[in-house]
Amino acid sequence: MATGRFEELSGRVYPENLEDQLKALASDPDVTDFQAAREHLASDPYRPIYHFTPPGSVMNDPNGLCQWQGRYHLFYQYRPANVLDRVHWGHTVSDDLIHWQDLPLALYPDKEKDCYSGQTLVESGRVIAIYHGTESGNAIATASDPLLLNWQKHPDNPVIPIVPIDENGSPYRVFDPAIWKEDDGYYAISGTYKNGDRGGDAVGVDHLFRSSDLAEWEYLGPLMEARFHAEPGEDAAVPNFWPIGNGKHMLLLFSHKRAGRYYIGNYDETSHHFVPDYHGRMNYGPWTVGSLHAPSATIDDSGRYLAFFNVKEGKPADGWDNIMTLPRHFSLRGDDSLSIEPAPEVESLRFDHRSVDATDIPANGEIVLDGIAGKAMEI
Repeated sequence: MATGRFEELSGRVYPENLEDQLKALASDPDVTDFQAAREHLASDPYRPIYHFTPPGSVMNDPNGLCQWQGRYHLFYQYRPANVLDRVHWGHTVSDDLIHWQDLPLALYPDKEKDCYSGQTLVESGRVIAIYHGTESGNAIATASDPLLLNWQKHPDNPVIPIVPIDENGSPYRVFDPAIWKEDDGYYAISGTYKNGDRGGDAVGVDHLFRSSDLAEWEYLGPLMEARFHAEPGEDAAVPNFWPIGNGKHMLLLFSHKRAGRYYIGNYDETSHHFVPDYHGRMNYGPWTVGSLHAPSATIDDSGRYLAFFNVKEGKPADGWDNIMTLPRHFSLRGDDSLSIEPAPEVESLRFDHRSVDATDIPANGEIVLDGIAGKAMEI
């Protein structure tokens, strides 16, 4: 995507009805390029068969997972091949969380250098996206068409601008946001750190803001400071904050020191403070290699708390980088402990079931099972 074409495509407007949108996608330059890239990479033995991967180039955090008019939408940080210095929001859609179709790029940077991480809020007549614009602040965009192709950025972006801070990070840093709505307006958090250096002795914090109109935002203070559960130097990036049942909320997020993690606890809608009962990790070890990286989560139409992570697997593959996990379903058991399961839609991938009778497996030996073979097997 050359610079001239970047400017041309960033101003596209699609039809507002589904039938005409589907027709337009058949010749859309983003979609045809993505199809060609996938065909070119199809023979790469390192490309997963059923995990979502970028059509090519560099993918990073999942963003803005939501269900809109019956379809699941997943956005993601994407660096188009010829604009590697500008991060966009890539976009894919699915009827079942498993089989995904590439859609045109959703968000293009303009006032900001990059359209970095953020989340979405589904309302009855529109979807609101909030994202971090690098070197600018947190910004709003909305869409209401069937496939969420026509995104309109708020004219007052960045609605939560970057502000000067002191050596402790006060009054607040502006970074990865999430958004939800209560009776008295919209709420957004900025997932970041304070009182030290990220990776050193800092404390993770999610700063809370409120707005009645998405344009003017009031700073309310910290939603939560991670003083007693996480390690020093962990930030609270890429936050997702939703009720998870049993009267509890789950703050699902990412640390640039230890990768994916979460808090379960109580949210007081009067004081607007979140008090964790406990903290847990999605993996152990450094965040840069073999880790569940950043999450994006939503509450779908059936009330499920669903999430995706992207996975860091070490050395980038040739011509593309990163994969998404399978969809995860989070819920609480009766004792408020966290249950993590693959979304049951994963069962649609299963076929050709085989069974093997009881078999002795000796130590330090190899047993070849006749008739059991394939490129993707579940045991």
